[in-house]
Amino acid sequence: MNEKTFGDIMNEKETNDKLQRITKLLEIGGTMLANHHECGAPMFRYQGKIVCPVCDFQEKPEPAREAKRAPEAQKSAKTQKPELEPETEPGDLQPIKRIIRTKIHEIATSLEDETDLHRMKDKLDCIEQGIKILKLLQE
Repeated sequence: MNEKTFGDIMNEKETNDKLQRITKLLEIGGTMLANHHECGAPMFRYQGKIVCPVCDFQEKPEPAREAKRAPEAQKSAKTQKPELEPETEPGDLQPIKRIIRTKIHEIATSLEDETDLHRMKDKLDCIEQGIKILKLLQE
């Protein structure tokens, strides 16, 4: 019996929502960084600001998360939040896939000389997220 519980379904939904936000930020030109926010999502550079695609782009920010947010993320959240509207048509995903593949390759190449275990983990996490996003885009 391999039945999913309500908690499993909710976790999948939350994960899919997070991945959709990450994907949209990539689509509109955000650059995925090697460091992660406290929520576990990779940080992005977008329009000159460092943002979290999960926490900084919620319709109704949660007060508890506001207090925990990194200082640079708090500063960017106080300024105008970018709209998550893709600049390309939904069917035109090839440029996005190419960018993600390139970033994965760049991060993987940088791992070769990395000796700091925390940076290695961060880079591997970014690669994992990139692969997940590519799989989502294949669907």
